[in-house]
Amino acid sequence: MALSGSEILDRALMLAEEMSGSIERAAANYGLTVPRLELLFVLGLEGECKQVELATFLDCSPRQVTALVDGLVASGHVVRTMPPDDRRVRLVNLTDESRRIVEEVVSARVALAEWLFDGLDDDELQAFGAVSEKLVSRMGGRALSRLATQ
Repeated sequence: MALSGSEILDRALMLAEEMSGSIERAAANYGLTVPRLELLFVLGLEGECKQVELATFLDCSPRQVTALVDGLVASGHVVRTMPPDDRRVRLVNLTDESRRIVEEVVSARVALAEWLFDGLDDDELQAFGAVSEKLVSRMGGRALSRLATQ
């Protein structure tokens, strides 16, 4: 029997809750909030960034990025520098410890994807990816395509 749109939505919400909890636990394991872990993840993918670029990647305001970066500088997770030729620009980069955290999180994400999608054939997986992208876009969510390919 085919599922109704409402039943499919229920399953999507359950999946979203599970994934959200997984991300929150991963962040907490490193003493971080989810937004701070996301910022580290962006720096891990993109390398050194201007704070304004981070705001674009994270789809938040420059003020929010400043608060995130301030906290991460204080905790020793990132360093903020100013290029000598333009002191208005603030560059943000990972510390060695944060690079290790990002590598561990990336490895855990790969392992989770392998476990989660085990048993799905390529057609099912690609269909899930395409539908997910459409729905995220329709809901006005962040476009993951802005980040470098993982």
